[in-house]
Amino acid sequence: MQPIDLALIVFELAVLVLSISLHDCAQAWAANRLGDPTGRMLGRITMNPAMHFDPWGMGLSPLLSIFIFHNPLPLGWGKPVPMTYRNFRAKNGEMLAVCAGPLAQMLAATIALIVLIVLKHTVAGAAQSLGLVTLLSHHIVIPDIGDQLGGIFPLLLLLYMAITMNLMLFVFNLLPMPFLDGGRILVHFLPYNAARAFERYSLYFMIGFFIFAGPLIMIGFAPLMAIFNALLISL
Repeated sequence: MQPIDLALIVFELAVLVLSISLHDCAQAWAANRLGDPTGRMLGRITMNPAMHFDPWGMGLSPLLSIFIFHNPLPLGWGKPVPMTYRNFRAKNGEMLAVCAGPLAQMLAATIALIVLIVLKHTVAGAAQSLGLVTLLSHHIVIPDIGDQLGGIFPLLLLLYMAITMNLMLFVFNLLPMPFLDGGRILVHFLPYNAARAFERYSLYFMIGFFIFAGPLIMIGFAPLMAIFNALLISL
């Protein structure tokens, strides 16, 4: 493994951890605004990764994704944000608080895209460096790449990875699985017996998810990433 590969892995893991922290912080903040202070009382309205750390989701899973399954993007999640249903002022308060996590990640990806477009048109060499950023983000290393990197390159790489990581987590968290945001949202629309069965068989859903996780995520992630790339190139 080349030094540039190690640097990319460090960048990916750092952005992953910050993106997960943003997701959990947004959910705790939204729940507090909607009447449930549980997350706030447990210190979850923060970007400090230590408060959201999950040994499997932030520790083992990203490392397995990179070094064992060789995924282009590490997969991870944080400790679930606790919510107390009876505290919410509105009947759908919990669902809205859960939605705040994926929405925050879509917002973060959009802001990163806007900043990249501004830098592309205002900083010398940024447009050329963006081409290298897209190659490196797919772990495509070209010879003598170090000689072609400008001073703005680390920031461009960080912003581009913020787009890819937040879009990936946006899709991942909205999958209709009992242990993900998508499943927690789906339960609100299911009849009582269907919702209980959905939760009762959550273990089987989890096993199936880890078998088919990659293709499921790519169904939503690939077109979203294509839209963001097209905007970055054309604007």
